[in-house]
Amino acid sequence: MRDQILVLDTLQKIDMELSQLEKNLKEYPEKISNYESEIESSRKKLEDSKKIKEEILKNKARIELDMAQNEETIKHSEQKLFEIKTHKEYEALQKQIAESKRNNAELEESLLEEMEKLEGVEAIITKEEEDFGNKENDYSAKIADFKEKIEELKIQYQPKTEEKKKIASGLDRDILSVYERVKKRNGYVLALAKNEICTGCNMNIPPQLFNEVLTLSRLIQCPNCLKFLYTEDELKSEAKTG
Repeated sequence: MRDQILVLDTLQKIDMELSQLEKNLKEYPEKISNYESEIESSRKKLEDSKKIKEEILKNKARIELDMAQNEETIKHSEQKLFEIKTHKEYEALQKQIAESKRNNAELEESLLEEMEKLEGVEAIITKEEEDFGNKENDYSAKIADFKEKIEELKIQYQPKTEEKKKIASGLDRDILSVYERVKKRNGYVLALAKNEICTGCNMNIPPQLFNEVLTLSRLIQCPNCLKFLYTEDELKSEAKTG
């Protein structure tokens, strides 16, 4: 029975290694995806801000064009004042000039607002460009590192599964079947039996059953958690002879 306990212990260690490999093979792609999403989100944020800037520049250019056209209208109208022969025409032209100047005053206020917006969005863009640059450099390096680790894990995984098959072949099929069920339920398959206590679940082991564990007459499972019970001396003895 001592040999079987040792095989179970070795098998459990291999399964723990495989479990960690599988965990990393699942988590690393998720981390890569998260980093890629962060980079893309930062890129999108920067692009959106640049689009806002483009719209502000278009508005600013439109306002400046309107102001220039108004100035041209005012200049042309003021020149025509000297050609007017009737008072009525003179008043109409003065009214037109005043209207153009009033429009330009309003446009000037709008222009100032657009310039303030432009200043604000340019400050945001500067900050977002820095943030995007930092994330792209930092996260790209991390992504490359995780991709390299994934390839390393894949290389480790297959030999480890082959090692498990080889070790498992040394176990009776029924025992192996029980092993897999207990592993699925509890994760750990072995539990130290000490002072008539199963350290896996901290429940009492019946005295007669505990004596069987001590005598190594057969493989014993804890009645509560179903883990295979062993004593400290069993694994210590195997370690010395191994």
